[in-house]
Amino acid sequence: MSEPLLPPIGMLAELTHRCPLQCPYCSNPLELLKANRELDTQTWLDLFSQAADLGVLQVHLSGGEPTLRRDLEQLIAGLSARGVYTNLITAGVGIAEGRIEAFAEAGLDHLQLSFQGARPATTDRIGNHKGGHEKKLETARRARAAGLPLTINAPIHRHN
Repeated sequence: MSEPLLPPIGMLAELTHRCPLQCPYCSNPLELLKANRELDTQTWLDLFSQAADLGVLQVHLSGGEPTLRRDLEQLIAGLSARGVYTNLITAGVGIAEGRIEAFAEAGLDHLQLSFQGARPATTDRIGNHKGGHEKKLETARRARAAGLPLTINAPIHRHN
């Protein structure tokens, strides 16, 4: 007799394939970068509602770069309203002033920030984004100021 299949408790939602970085190790499919191929707000909210109904307790919002979506606060709020723990996985560059605070107000539970290296030159070179390291540090400061728990992603490979 086999064990019954239990419902999922977590979900990874790749909201977009767009990203301002060009990290050589990333699995983000470049042919899917067009925004018009993304699911719309209501479709994501419906999917999140169905996931919550199945018993999903946490959703990791990823991409590409999920902060490129203008509706991210609305998606976070929809998950929060269902009592789902939300974790935003971000490169941390190009996030407009006040947006991290808006994520927190919408109900974001956690921010996960990726660094490609410990030194600015390494981070900027690997991500192919000048000034990226400092922008990431600023994102970390803003997340902490907004009261968000913060985790650092640090992919380790031969180039860093």
